[in-house]
Amino acid sequence: MNWYPGHIEKAKRRIRELLRMVDTVLEVRDARAPFATSAYGIDFSKKDSIIILNKVDIADETVTKKWASFLTAQGKRVVTTYKDEPRKVLLKKLSIERTAKILVVGVPNTGKSTIINKLKGKKSSTVGAQPGVTRGIQWFSLENGAKILDTPGVLYKNIFNKDLAAKLLLVGSLPIERVEDFTILERAYDIFRRVQYLEEDFNTFFENFAKRRGFLKKGGIPDLERAINVFFTEVSQGKIGRLSFERPDEISRLENEGEF
Repeated sequence: MNWYPGHIEKAKRRIRELLRMVDTVLEVRDARAPFATSAYGIDFSKKDSIIILNKVDIADETVTKKWASFLTAQGKRVVTTYKDEPRKVLLKKLSIERTAKILVVGVPNTGKSTIINKLKGKKSSTVGAQPGVTRGIQWFSLENGAKILDTPGVLYKNIFNKDLAAKLLLVGSLPIERVEDFTILERAYDIFRRVQYLEEDFNTFFENFAKRRGFLKKGGIPDLERAINVFFTEVSQGKIGRLSFERPDEISRLENEGEF
């Protein structure tokens, strides 16, 4: 199921082209769903790569620590951050070498652009054309001389099951307006309900949600469509609370069972 309009393979080819120009990859993932928001389909193993678990301030802290340990045990370098973390703190965590040429990748809404803008800061400088670099590609330089691609490109995901689509919906990587399959909405709510230990079924929950918010149609009928749109938008923005939608042990089990 391709959920983003066209160009998925074109986007992947673009990332592969850019990979030839760099030696370091910063892979930005949403800390609430690190597997679902992983940039799979592209091999970064030949590059010095760092996984940035972003938005840790709206993820379950305990679950985030488990993810960091899980990924580290796999031999990956992991850094955690959030939108308002000071630039100096993030740079210290990343420990970027002055000779590094860096590409930042990530699926929509993981905070990739925020990370890039933070890295740029006020003291970064644009670098001129580099030998062998594709025309139109812009680089900027950090204070220590490390170079980062100003245009990271977009890496869209090929969503191959409803569980994955549901998690991407919950973190905002899959826009609610692009969900045409109602069962994905139901699956997303099931994941939320499990995390929150709720007993209400889908219809009951959204009817009550609509009434609480005053989302009513003529005759006092709950406006379920509006309730669903507002609810999933607020969940993705972290307004419902600090929640994580997948755990390392779940992913390990699903991989072993051949689900992924």
